[in-house]
Amino acid sequence: MLHDVEPNSVAHDLPELYRAVLERIATLELTGHRREAELLRREAVAAYSRAWDDTARRRIEQLRVRAERIIDGVERPRVARTQRAPLLRWSRTA
Repeated sequence: MLHDVEPNSVAHDLPELYRAVLERIATLELTGHRREAELLRREAVAAYSRAWDDTARRRIEQLRVRAERIIDGVERPRVARTQRAPLLRWSRTA
């Protein structure tokens, strides 16, 4: 008799995925991509601390893939924004 194999529950998968993301984030920090690591960590914590559902699982998986792509040199890390001088409005006076 064959039994249908049910996919793992989110509660089972999410902690493992989260740890995988944190490992990649640590690698990013070690390779000098601290800004990207900080951004990914914030996003991962936000996703992990919300409802444990398929949306959270997909988001954490996306973050893991993004971190791996940066580590592998396939994707560029985000760069810190520099402060810009305020734009001066041009006005026409008559």
